[in-house]
Amino acid sequence: MRDRANRIKKTAQQDARVIASFLLALNNADAGAMAALFRDDALVNDQLRDFWGRPAIEAWIAREVIADNLRIEVLQMSQHYRVTTVVGAVTGTFDSRGLPNPLVVNLHFSLFNGQIARLFMLLNRQVDTFPDVRCRTLKAI
Repeated sequence: MRDRANRIKKTAQQDARVIASFLLALNNADAGAMAALFRDDALVNDQLRDFWGRPAIEAWIAREVIADNLRIEVLQMSQHYRVTTVVGAVTGTFDSRGLPNPLVVNLHFSLFNGQIARLFMLLNRQVDTFPDVRCRTLKAI
């Protein structure tokens, strides 16, 4: 039982280091360091758009993280089962028309063997907001 507890603690510490490295690389605009943290078969889902595998993730980093000068200020971190969620305020040179200010996103990290296997980035919205920010009208089914 004690060995299991030690393995869980060690894995949690390793995961925290990987996530901290990702956030540092993001804030330093270090595309290479960011990409190196992902598994070759990783998935990034950025606002419901999928980027599968390292080549697609590297292109996403270049086009949507580095080119838009993204920076994140961590507001909160939590872990639920094996998913670590970072809540952060994002700034950058992207078109922010129609977006909330501050722009707060949830980054949901799943790690495997010390690398990022999945990263889901979703807009953090209040419970009472409309369910889909891209939808202007509801369609009857």
